[in-house]
Amino acid sequence: MKNIFLNIHGFGSSGNNSKAQALTDSYPDHELISPDLPPNPQECLKILDEIITPNKNRPLIMQGSSMGGLYALVMHIRHGIPALLINPALAPSILIEMRLGDTYGFSNGDEIVISTEHVEQFAEVEKEIEQGISDKKIVGNKVIALIGEQDEVLDQNVMKEILKQAGIEIISYDTDHHFTGFDKVVVSDAKVRNLLLRKFN
Repeated sequence: MKNIFLNIHGFGSSGNNSKAQALTDSYPDHELISPDLPPNPQECLKILDEIITPNKNRPLIMQGSSMGGLYALVMHIRHGIPALLINPALAPSILIEMRLGDTYGFSNGDEIVISTEHVEQFAEVEKEIEQGISDKKIVGNKVIALIGEQDEVLDQNVMKEILKQAGIEIISYDTDHHFTGFDKVVVSDAKVRNLLLRKFN
């Protein structure tokens, strides 16, 4: 049976990112869903809910990078779908607050000015993850996090602490925030490959 990969891109990226291409190139016999997502996190989660809900009984697996890793973890908490998190940005309100007033360009040409409203929106998403961890809604054998130890964007010590609290397995690589080399890891790392190609009853 073919699995369905739901690729969730990071803030400012698009559904046509390198992570989606890596899945298509490495596993061409499987289906890929890779939507373009807006800046607003609640709108992103609504779109993802609308994709997942009609496919919950199908062999669906999520892959989320950076902010997409945040969204993938929320969707796992809500729906129990397996997820591969790639340098997940699990404390985004701090990152966003550091850029207050900045104009942020998206790969599709859109631009937004970072405001306190954006900070508050991402803080709400963080609360949902905190509640999910507290309620033990994260299934350890269904989630793996890939961490780039040379990440120039995230404080990986902070990310690792959140992941450990959640009981999520961490696999470290000597790479950057973009996770250069992912196209090889997605095939060569047995744990990643087994998650993506996991069998569904």
